Amino acid sequence: MRNIRTSLFWLQVTAVAVAMTAGCVENEEKKAPPPPVEPAPVVPPEPGRAAVSIDPAVAYTIATPGGKCLQFLGGAKEDSAQAEVASCNGSKAQQFNLQTVPGGYYALINANSGKCLDVSAFALTDNAQVQQYSCNAGQNQNWIVAEGAGGNVRLIARHSGKALTVVDMTPGDAGVGKVTQLTAGSGANQQFKIKNPNQPEPAAADSGAGGRKGKEPKAKKGKASAAAQPAKKP
Repeated sequence: MRNIRTSLFWLQVTAVAVAMTAGCVENEEKKAPPPPVEPAPVVPPEPGRAAVSIDPAVAYTIATPGGKCLQFLGGAKEDSAQAEVASCNGSKAQQFNLQTVPGGYYALINANSGKCLDVSAFALTDNAQVQQYSCNAGQNQNWIVAEGAGGNVRLIARHSGKALTVVDMTPGDAGVGKVTQLTAGSGANQQFKIKNPNQPEPAAADSGAGGRKGKEPKAKKGKASAAAQPAKKP
């Protein structure tokens, strides 16, 4: 009997020891340090606004220096249609109303679809998809009309600080280029001109070699001046 009691005692002691050891291991696992967290990308300071006059009632075209116009995948109306530039054709698919947003921002609303120029999923990275999406007042649908080069502007995404950029342009007059967001710079592929289709382009002034020569005014007919007349013989 005594041996049985002794054996039961040691079994209980062993069970308690095993349970305590398991608890210690579990506590050690709970105290393990969390994995390192990557720092969030830093959004650069906002650039200066361009000195342009925008009328929210006007549907503007947004054109590249090379004469291509912003649109969505051949004129699509669906959410998530890719932004692109293509040959300007004057259609509503290439026209945008710039609706003011408090803070000096704009929502670019396509006249064809009624949807907004949008950076997909609030992405902060280069080469993120730029698309059209139902307008929802998100900061990924807010744009800064910033100063550009040579009278152009740049369109800067409010949430990321990155610039609307044309990439992968196919050659030729009918070429099409994909539009994404990239770190803001001064490259020609980040330059745009906001054009009012109801206003004609200003005529270029004639000047210098290679320009069109204007007609010289004709001399009025009349008597030659005394200085131009031949002197009389004495």
